[in-house]
Amino acid sequence: MTEQQSDTPENELEELATSALDGRASTRDVQKLETLLIDSEKHRRTYLDRVGFEDSLERAIRAGSLGSSPIVEAAEDDQLADGHRTIRSGRRVSGRMLQAALFSTVLIALVCVVLSSRRSSDQKYLTPESGLLVTDVPVVGVAVVVSQADVLWDSPIVLSGAVLPRGKHHVQSGVMHLELFSGVQLVIEGETEFTIDSPMAVKLNKGTVRAYVPDAAHGFQVVTAAGEIIDYGTEFSVHVDGGTTDFTVLEGEIGLLRAEEPELRFSQGESLRVRQAVVQPEKLEVPVRVASSFAVARAVQDKISSREEAWGVALQEWLRDDRLVACYRCSGDSQSRTLDNLVRGTSQASTAAVVGAAVCANRWGHAGQAYDYTRYGSRARVAMPDEMDNLSMVCWVRINSLSNLFNSLFLTDGHDEGKPHWQIQKDGRIFFSVKHPHRKGTSWRQTVFYSPDIWRDEMSGEWNMLAVTYDRRRGEVAHYLNGKQVSMEAIPEHATVPLVHIGSASIANWADPMYRTDEEFTCRNLNGAIDEFLIFDGALTASDVARLYAESSVGE
Repeated sequence: MTEQQSDTPENELEELATSALDGRASTRDVQKLETLLIDSEKHRRTYLDRVGFEDSLERAIRAGSLGSSPIVEAAEDDQLADGHRTIRSGRRVSGRMLQAALFSTVLIALVCVVLSSRRSSDQKYLTPESGLLVTDVPVVGVAVVVSQADVLWDSPIVLSGAVLPRGKHHVQSGVMHLELFSGVQLVIEGETEFTIDSPMAVKLNKGTVRAYVPDAAHGFQVVTAAGEIIDYGTEFSVHVDGGTTDFTVLEGEIGLLRAEEPELRFSQGESLRVRQAVVQPEKLEVPVRVASSFAVARAVQDKISSREEAWGVALQEWLRDDRLVACYRCSGDSQSRTLDNLVRGTSQASTAAVVGAAVCANRWGHAGQAYDYTRYGSRARVAMPDEMDNLSMVCWVRINSLSNLFNSLFLTDGHDEGKPHWQIQKDGRIFFSVKHPHRKGTSWRQTVFYSPDIWRDEMSGEWNMLAVTYDRRRGEVAHYLNGKQVSMEAIPEHATVPLVHIGSASIANWADPMYRTDEEFTCRNLNGAIDEFLIFDGALTASDVARLYAESSVGE
């Protein structure tokens, strides 16, 4: 789909559907199409009709009934770069057509899910095969991880604030607080295997869960091998071990539904055991005990406080590092409008003067301990040593969105020889450059060192540590995200400089734009907040950056 937007939703749907069915759709195009299908029944019907037509046409082509059609002849003349594969009819199908089939399968599944859920509130949700939704189509979430303490996931790590999709999940240890989109709150404790079928239904295969169900979500179900627990308000706990289910009604009333048995009701204070092979529930002498969401929050806060204290000790060691020129951190005094430079001794770096930014909480959750630079014109002004041998910059940043073409992290005034620029582009790539002189026989274009696209929408509002290292002597530039190197690139010989020059500069903006005067180019303020910002006259190693992240992160 072209960058120019369609003038109506119908036209946009037509373009997006065509791109998807032709195999030309990008991930963003598919996401837009998914949104259109979710929001409008008319669009879903139109899309299904379009898929049906395409399928009929393909069947006709395979049968040979359209063999002389100009449509077929044109298609056969089209040589696609993706290569070709053979189908059973003997015709050759491009990789793009196979990709289109994948997109169509996933989107049809999405349409069926939405349509079936609209028809019947107790209809089971359909879930595409796990292999179909790895990277091509964003997974639709059904729950938010509010907080967690000492949780070990039997899968890629899920951070607090992340959205969980439908499907199976397994935690090996720890305690976690989830909020389903229906408003139901779950506390999961210890090793637990569970499947989120929908915001109103969770299957508990193993482990212990406490559920708080608001009025708006009455009818929420926890399904186990021994039966279905139906909430009628407002709180209960469940433990599952194989075919045995124990539960305690903490407040309100629940129902127990078993195959071919009438529903049983239980009220506050009752604790029972239900066995898969036994008809009659047994009374439990010891209730099922699970931590409350408040207890989880306290445990998380205690861990954060412990981590913060440990970072305070580790920071003192870093402040003794001869390479460290500046460590900027909010003073905590709302009247001072400065960032203190914690580096003492021979450092020539100034304190930072804050302009326009609003105070906010830092990554440890302390109000008034960081600055948000979203307001137009916001920045922090610094004066740095004019000459540095090598350069490393590290900052803790919370980005709301990449709303500008360029979003500043650290930009020197102007763009003279030896001056570094560090920023994030709207496309999610980190941009780093050091202005070098033009050398005869080389391009006038400046060398820029880009990271891969590191930005994901789910990172919005989260604290992340970014770092860049410029090793002039070794001829290398490296980008880092949360302690891990995401790219390493050699500095071309023509792009080398004798020294790095900083002087006057801005954190989160650009004080002296060059080359263009339009607002899209000159507006560089960061839509987000910055906590600590460290600048080194030296190239940190990958192990240095990893250690710095491990010591300074809030952790999970």
